[in-house]
Amino acid sequence: MPEKGRESCQTNITYETSSYRTLPAFRTYLRRVNREFILNVLLLVFINLLIKPFFIFGIDLTVQNRVGEDYGLYFALLNLTYIFQILNDFGIQNFNSRYLSQHPQLLPKYFPNLLAIKFLLGVFYIVLTLFVAWGIFGYGSRELPLLLILLINAVLVQLTLYLRSNVSGLGHFRLDSLLSSLDKLLMLATCGILLWGNLPGTPLNIETFALAQTLALALTALIVFWALRQKADFPVRPSWAKNWRAGRPVVLFLLRKSFPYALVILLMFAYTRLDGVLLERLLPDGKAHAEIFAGAYRLLDACNMFGFMFASLLLPMFARLLKSPGKAGVRSLASLSFNLLWTGSLTLVTVICFAREDLLHLMMPSRANAYRWDTLGVLIWAFVPVSLTYIFGTLLTAHEKLREMGRVFIFGILLNLALNLFLIPRYQALGTAVAAVLTQSFVSFGIMWLCAKTFDFWPSQKWWLRKAGFAAFVLAANWFVFEKTDLDWWVKCGIGLAAGVAGAVVFKMADWRKAVAFLKK
Repeated sequence: MPEKGRESCQTNITYETSSYRTLPAFRTYLRRVNREFILNVLLLVFINLLIKPFFIFGIDLTVQNRVGEDYGLYFALLNLTYIFQILNDFGIQNFNSRYLSQHPQLLPKYFPNLLAIKFLLGVFYIVLTLFVAWGIFGYGSRELPLLLILLINAVLVQLTLYLRSNVSGLGHFRLDSLLSSLDKLLMLATCGILLWGNLPGTPLNIETFALAQTLALALTALIVFWALRQKADFPVRPSWAKNWRAGRPVVLFLLRKSFPYALVILLMFAYTRLDGVLLERLLPDGKAHAEIFAGAYRLLDACNMFGFMFASLLLPMFARLLKSPGKAGVRSLASLSFNLLWTGSLTLVTVICFAREDLLHLMMPSRANAYRWDTLGVLIWAFVPVSLTYIFGTLLTAHEKLREMGRVFIFGILLNLALNLFLIPRYQALGTAVAAVLTQSFVSFGIMWLCAKTFDFWPSQKWWLRKAGFAAFVLAANWFVFEKTDLDWWVKCGIGLAAGVAGAVVFKMADWRKAVAFLKK
């Protein structure tokens, strides 16, 4: 391997677990892993809070308020692009992150082949999705051009995620954290110019909004590729570029290895993204209801970015810990992640639920109504089970328990489809929100049960009582503050968030003295 490539394999933390042959040394190693995880989570949260909310509530919300029902069409088509994500990614990102984190010397061999495969899959993904949208869903000349732009955007997003999986797989977690919000930062520039730049001959509509994202995503992919090249030396062109027959065994091998990951992604997107498409297609005025659901989903998406950040960090870390002797390292990191996400998700969801009416009046001053805030009040609860699925689904992925996960996801799809077909005609977007919460809860319990069975994670009764006690405390505190006091709503939100921190201390969700000492090491 070239000298530069050899240097790239030096990670921020040395994970050669075989060298930790004594118990004290292994415990020191685990503390270093957990410390690195917490530091990167803090960095990710800081960066994402600094950038992504400005895009979600400053750009995306402004576009929705200006274009109206057309945003409902945009949301439905955006969900359609996720349904065939199996072709766009084919599990390559998770496969690459897992294997590269354990075998970083494989980068020069894997990168050019996987990049070429992603290009071919991306073309096939675009063609097939357009055909299905036209032939099965009945979309025509009004919708298909917009769908094409969104499909190109989806390909660029997956390309960036694949490039970042190489960065994190090599152990450069902090660089990956810095790159995590680059797309939204650039979208703030491109979409902001579109919204407030008064460009001649460039009207604001849903198509130009999608094109502004295309420009930002293309720039993001180029910058991430440049950053990766600074960390490692690898070829870009596969050795079989001029001889397809010679490359067939390599392509088939990589596709066979990544297929289980692809199947899991397909099933996951099917039960999480089917809602918006069904809502828009099943109702006569589906665009209007999909637009209302999209407004509620925006806040859920904003919350989900924290869960996704955890997953992107946890996959390579879990993969490396699984090479260590025993399960102590995996259990320690999983427990730490659970406490952080259970505390954060429940606190955030409870505050949003109680403040939903005021939040929507702030976000949509002229369009907020009971239908919208009731939909938000139900849908936002999906974040709690989703956040737990991010942790334990990532652990099962790192352990390659993909077939077992797939069974849970299949049942989740069937449940989601049945619930939507029953609830949408009766309750419209509110019914879709109920279906989403029930489906996500079912899947989350199934994934957690699989983890408990696989890794012998059977919590004690005391552990359950602490988690339930924290949930009851946060709910009761927010109910009292929002229902029994006359404070301004933003003050109530602050008290509600503070109640979550207080509850975490009271119910020992985190030992803050140890945490401060831990981060100072």
